[in-house]
Amino acid sequence: MSFVMIIFFIIFAVAGRSIWHYRLTGDYGLRSVHRNSPLIAIFSSTLIIIVFIGVTIVSFLSTFVGLDVYFQFGRYGNVIGVLFCLSGILLTSVSQLQMGKEWRIGVDENEITRLITHGIYSKVRNPIYSGVMIFGLGLLVLVPNLIMMCFTLLGYMAIEVHVRKVEEPYLSKLHGQSFTNYKNSTGRYIPKW
Repeated sequence: MSFVMIIFFIIFAVAGRSIWHYRLTGDYGLRSVHRNSPLIAIFSSTLIIIVFIGVTIVSFLSTFVGLDVYFQFGRYGNVIGVLFCLSGILLTSVSQLQMGKEWRIGVDENEITRLITHGIYSKVRNPIYSGVMIFGLGLLVLVPNLIMMCFTLLGYMAIEVHVRKVEEPYLSKLHGQSFTNYKNSTGRYIPKW
């Protein structure tokens, strides 16, 4: 079931979003790192890709070959895992839609984008990553083994590094005090209480 969830994630949160963005703007919204990118951006982006490939392989093997699990979540584990995955996909997709034409995967230092502060973004600065983290937790519930746990932890680490060292510094440099004010009034991944 975890492999099916990854296919859904790719369809709705990656490929489908890129195609919709292309129809909206004439651009797929994908920004890759290059030789001149800061080392931290290359590191975090590479780690995110490695984690995604690893999680996909583990999910494929779990679905079609069967992998040993190290703990059980009881008979409702699959239901809970699927609900987490679908919730993560939904949050990611809605957050991407609310970014409209400003949505991107990756950072281009030379690009100027508007700061999005409406909808979900009025409470949380990075709801796309929040959705990805919820999705990752769902995969871990569906494939509860040490390999998936390692990839999940690496994924969270990669997101943290990317957000704190690449995206937020870019937005701070681009939007200055507006971003500082926005940052002080919102939570990074969950709303401030």
